[in-house]
Amino acid sequence: MVTIQLTGRITEDGEIKIDVPEGVQLPAGDMRVTLEVDTPVEEIPWELRPWTDEELAEMLKIEPKTGAEIVAWLESHETGWENLGMTGEEWVQEQRRKRREQLGW
Repeated sequence: MVTIQLTGRITEDGEIKIDVPEGVQLPAGDMRVTLEVDTPVEEIPWELRPWTDEELAEMLKIEPKTGAEIVAWLESHETGWENLGMTGEEWVQEQRRKRREQLGW
């Protein structure tokens, strides 16, 4: 594998413009592009910043909850059942009733 370092620019339209030095002949075929942006991370809008390894590790960390913690969370948040005028258990029973009617049981 040969590594060639080139400079370039990303346009406002998202195109990459690369300056190939005069006289350099690049062979046809596959290549791998690695971008190293000179803009300090602090100057990039937050929503466009790349995730750091630490941020990804934090987001992917699994923190299991106990059944009691899940119930407490559900009781403290709107779950959507309120919009249907019933509890989750009542909804399940209603779905079972409808299914029995469809199947003729």
